Amino acid sequence: MDPELRRLYLQDLEELEEEIRQFGPSIDLLLEKAEILDFLSRYEEAQRVLAEAKAIDPESPEVWNSIGVVLKNLGNYEEAFEALMTSQRLSPNSTITLKNIGDVLFFMYRDDEARLWYERALKRDKNDPWALTGKGQILVNNENYQTALELFDRALAVEPEYAWALSGRGMALLGLGRFEEALDVFEMAIQIDPEWDHPHCGKAEALHRLGLLKEAEQEYRTALRLDELDPLKWQDLGNVLLDMGRYRDCLRAFRRAANLDEYLVRAHSGMAHALDMLGRGDEALIEYDKAIELDNEDPSIWNNRAVLLAETLSRPEAALESYEKALQVDPEYHLARFNRAQLYSRMNRRAEAKADLEQVVAVLRGEGQEAIPELRPEDLEWLENYLQEPDE
Repeated sequence: MDPELRRLYLQDLEELEEEIRQFGPSIDLLLEKAEILDFLSRYEEAQRVLAEAKAIDPESPEVWNSIGVVLKNLGNYEEAFEALMTSQRLSPNSTITLKNIGDVLFFMYRDDEARLWYERALKRDKNDPWALTGKGQILVNNENYQTALELFDRALAVEPEYAWALSGRGMALLGLGRFEEALDVFEMAIQIDPEWDHPHCGKAEALHRLGLLKEAEQEYRTALRLDELDPLKWQDLGNVLLDMGRYRDCLRAFRRAANLDEYLVRAHSGMAHALDMLGRGDEALIEYDKAIELDNEDPSIWNNRAVLLAETLSRPEAALESYEKALQVDPEYHLARFNRAQLYSRMNRRAEAKADLEQVVAVLRGEGQEAIPELRPEDLEWLENYLQEPDE
């Protein structure tokens, strides 16, 4: 928090406490005090103040709403939801409670329900920046980037310096592939709220997409200084370090992510990739298997596992089984088909290699190289030359 803003909050807090001493506690004074304590991240104190307010009036919807907000900020989403629903039952038309319920459901990954609550708020005010931004975030999660962008723009037309809407707009632009525009928007959000980690992460992702790896690393490390316990930040930092070829560093980042969240699939697959590049193939296979145990429907993990088996561990038959699994999961995952064709060619199984490559060529002709963006110019050259070789 900005030091000057913190000083002002503390000054307001002292004045409130003096009023309470002089005139006794009232619902309004206690709610205001709890709000300031919440802003200062003094959540336990805020909860004690709100418990005092609830004792005065257990049927106050404002008190229950504030209880829900503090619980939300503590990450106690189930309890927050119950408190907010109590507030909503006591005052069904409270727009702020509707939006808070939407936020809590959003944080609980219950997007469809959250969207309904934001839309209820928008029925009361169609240009409410908070509700527009909340709904926009859900659309981003569902990859409906253009519609989300329109909602963020509506929110920003009302409140141009709304950091949450700016950050959401940046995410929508990322989804649309407009990386330089996204970079500018995230920077605007950072200028407004430099201690909020989200726009730093968005800026880092935009830099990563633009190939500015060193700058992306620096931005992720800034975000981690603000919240070092977020496993996704460590995972994303690991991806940047992996692309930089810093395999030991990225292994540490992926391991930190997995230690914080053992169910993070991409942290385990990232560790596997790093271990493979470090020549630690047996350990890499263990991590790929952990990732598959968590999500056996991701064809890219099956494909990368097959590459490890084929090229590092010299287990071609096991690799073929892994490629087959990747294609069973997603028959349109053509990178696995291309990689399997290369393995077939090394095993002198030309007919099978040609069958796979002919399917790859058909896809490239029909959809263009963006259908298999991982293929490098040398891969395409090998494909063409192999198919032109006469059969023995």
